Amino acid sequence: MTPLLPEPSTLKYRLLGVSALEKFFGMASGPCTTLETDAELTELARIFETLEFPGLPAWDALVPRDQGDLLIRTSDDPDRSDHPLLQFTWDPTRRVFQDPHDLYPLLKEARTRLKQSNGSYDERLDPVPVDGLGPLEAAVVCARFPFVPESPLEPWHPDPTLPAEFHRLLFSQVMTGPYAWRGLEILMNNGYIESVLPELLQMDGTDHSKEGHPEGNVWRHTLETLRYRKTRDLNVGLALLLHDSGKPFSTEREGRRFDRHAEIGADVAGKILRRLGFNEYLVRDVRWLIRHHMIPGALERLPGHRRDPLMASPLFPLLLELYRCDLSSTYRGPDGYYRACTVYRQYLKRHRRSGSWDAQSREHRRRLDLFVESVRR
Repeated sequence: MTPLLPEPSTLKYRLLGVSALEKFFGMASGPCTTLETDAELTELARIFETLEFPGLPAWDALVPRDQGDLLIRTSDDPDRSDHPLLQFTWDPTRRVFQDPHDLYPLLKEARTRLKQSNGSYDERLDPVPVDGLGPLEAAVVCARFPFVPESPLEPWHPDPTLPAEFHRLLFSQVMTGPYAWRGLEILMNNGYIESVLPELLQMDGTDHSKEGHPEGNVWRHTLETLRYRKTRDLNVGLALLLHDSGKPFSTEREGRRFDRHAEIGADVAGKILRRLGFNEYLVRDVRWLIRHHMIPGALERLPGHRRDPLMASPLFPLLLELYRCDLSSTYRGPDGYYRACTVYRQYLKRHRRSGSWDAQSREHRRRLDLFVESVRR
């Protein structure tokens, strides 16, 4: 595990809120780690070479890192008020949780039920105590932990002063949560998506054919795909969220109701992700996944000169995962996914024999094992 602090730092800190809850539930760390320290900003500037001050509400500094950003706040503001869940902390030095609002009974019961359900989502879990929890905070908490709101939340009031970094971190935390669809429902129901991502609001007004999509419109289909993920990979989550974002902007042609929606969706996704502050490497990869998300279904019929360059991409296993989740939320069943996996494995086998396939990276082997079925189950 990569250390949070550069050696030989002796900075004392506490995991705070979301990160402390991840520790409590035994979950992997999310795309950013939230921590609190008694140190002053001058001391933090000496420790971290890339300390930034993006003007995020309730946070004093941001440390961007490839393995996950650090969100830091200093504890020198006695008037700062948080919801009790966000004041839950973990002290790594003493290895103890600090629970100033006596949340332990609720959290212990939720953790026990989560273990009993083998980590699957359970609608019957006790609701989050939402008094004082804003709609955006609730979206993150409900996307990452086994809770549901107990009552309607207050609407979100648009704030044009929020930097793009704020929206990037919010969506990163929601989309890498095991229950991302719950967070997205909150963001839709409380006005955030209408204000910040109006393109997604149009998905909620675009109907699907009932013959192929039992879940209804494009937005409901999108939420349903997220239930079938094998991974919390941010690229996959964002690609699933936006894979049909082109449908509201496409037209019917030659019997195809949503003609070129994949290409249109890739362009829509690029605009959205840049607006949210994501870097160009992520934008490029997600756009590729969306642009080609219909390809696995036609893989058997495509000539080699069209499909082989796509299968040569290290992103292709992620494309198969996107296709599997897309199929799983429809009436069509998984047969097309298994056939696509067979074609892909035959491609890999041919290229290994010919010596034209480079040694696989550890990451590519991991993706193969996780996303590409070798036999039908």
